[in-house]
Amino acid sequence: MQKIEITSDDFTRIDSDIYGNPRYYAPVYLFDDMPDKLRLAAGLEKYRGKKYGKGYVVQSYNLESDIAHIIKTLN
Repeated sequence: MQKIEITSDDFTRIDSDIYGNPRYYAPVYLFDDMPDKLRLAAGLEKYRGKKYGKGYVVQSYNLESDIAHIIKTLN
């Protein structure tokens, strides 16, 4: 697996969840194929909407910190 280089510009702000927590969408092409256990450990949920296509959603109040966690987990 190659090193993942992502920034906050790669994420798109989407509607908050029902509890008001902010969510961000990342397209699937940013990440290689990964097993579900690794994806969940990185905090990425599958995007189930139709507006943006295949991708992942991260729930975050501090996106930069969560991106660092994703990179650390997937590399």
